[in-house]
This record gives sequence, structure tokens and C-alpha cells, in this order.
Amino acid sequence: MPTSFYKITSHLMALLGEAPAVSSNIYRARDRNIPADNLTALNIQFEGASPMAIAINGAPIDWMSKFSVDCYAKSKSVDGDEAVDPLLAEVFKRVAGDTTLGGLVADVGAPFIETDYGAEGFRTGWVRLTYPVQHRTRNSTLE
Repeated sequence: MPTSFYKITSHLMALLGEAPAVSSNIYRARDRNIPADNLTALNIQFEGASPMAIAINGAPIDWMSKFSVDCYAKSKSVDGDEAVDPLLAEVFKRVAGDTTLGGLVADVGAPFIETDYGAEGFRTGWVRLTYPVQHRTRNSTLE
């Protein structure tokens, strides 16, 4: 049985892939080396988790987990920030519109956002949205 962390990552991938997909290239837990022929791409991954306050023996475990969505875009005609901005806006909009991920989690909070840009060959933009996610697993399992 998959862990809740895997299920949450899968749900985020499905949410961002719903028609029209935010990008036609959506990856799971991939490094920053996106295939050269991708003009846009998303990478969704589980970043870590901390159990919340200890509960009574046998009770469910509440978690504060981190999930990131990396947005990549490259262009020969516009700067990297302009190329990646539509991806950033659409990822934010879709996750903000479903902060329980269809009832899978208690809450998806506002993301911490990081950026990086480049100009070798193509002008590139990279934005990472790191979301705090509150969720629960059954006792003695990560499901």
C-alpha cells in the first residue's frame, strides 16, 4: 500500500495535469535536468515531514509535510521570468482552489517561493513552490 506521501504527490500531479494541463511535461521526483526538448516542465516531489505533537498510544499521527512543485520554462524570445510566470500563476491557482486535495489532506498552506534564472542559449526560468501540507496517517503506518 502506498504511503500518504506518495498519494499526496500523485494527487498534486493529477491536479496539475487536468485538462488543460499546466505543462505537457509533468515529472515526479526528478532532478533539475529537464530534457532539452521541453520548453516547459513541472516536477512534483515530497520534501520531508515532521510528526506533530505526540498523541495517545494507538491514535493517528498528524504530520506537517513539505511538497514542492518546480516550474521550468525556457524561451528564445522572452526573459526567463516572463517565460515561467504563467506556470507559476497556474500552479498557485490550482492548488489554492483545492486546499484539501479532494479531502486527502487537512490543509495545503500558502507556498514558500524560490526562483532562479539563466541565459545560456535559451533564457530560462525556474520557480519552486514549497507547500506546507497538514495530513494524518493511521497509527503504526504511513498510510
